[in-house]
Amino acid sequence: MLRLQLESKELYRAAVAMHEMTRLAAPHIRPKGDSQNAIYLGYYFNLGFAVELYLKAYIRNATGEDVSVHGHKLDKLLKVAILNGFNFQKQAMTRIVEIIGSEHQTYKYRYAEGAEKFNYIEQIDLVEAALTSCESGMAHLSIQVST
Repeated sequence: MLRLQLESKELYRAAVAMHEMTRLAAPHIRPKGDSQNAIYLGYYFNLGFAVELYLKAYIRNATGEDVSVHGHKLDKLLKVAILNGFNFQKQAMTRIVEIIGSEHQTYKYRYAEGAEKFNYIEQIDLVEAALTSCESGMAHLSIQVST
């Protein structure tokens, strides 16, 4: 299987894009117990990939290793990142990974398998705090894109 080794700047740019999509959907997430429309699938899909890509960008930048070997395993990515000095809202990021990690890894949000039930993030403010900390903490990886 051919693996594409993305550079940390490319991973960071993709993480920021997914983060922005999470921000767009966040105001439409209803309280736990309320009937949810399909917007939560997009929210959790983009959240999972924002977390994954920020962690991969961090690891790639810190170690130079091929991060594709970690797949979509958020718990493994977080452990490797922490071992390499990751400290951007570490507790909040750990909680997010605990909540969405297994569902992200199994493609639940991607293909809506079992989409009538999902793990709900009670403290949705943790998401923006954790992702914004990653975005600003790794801003040195930002690249300018011309159109």
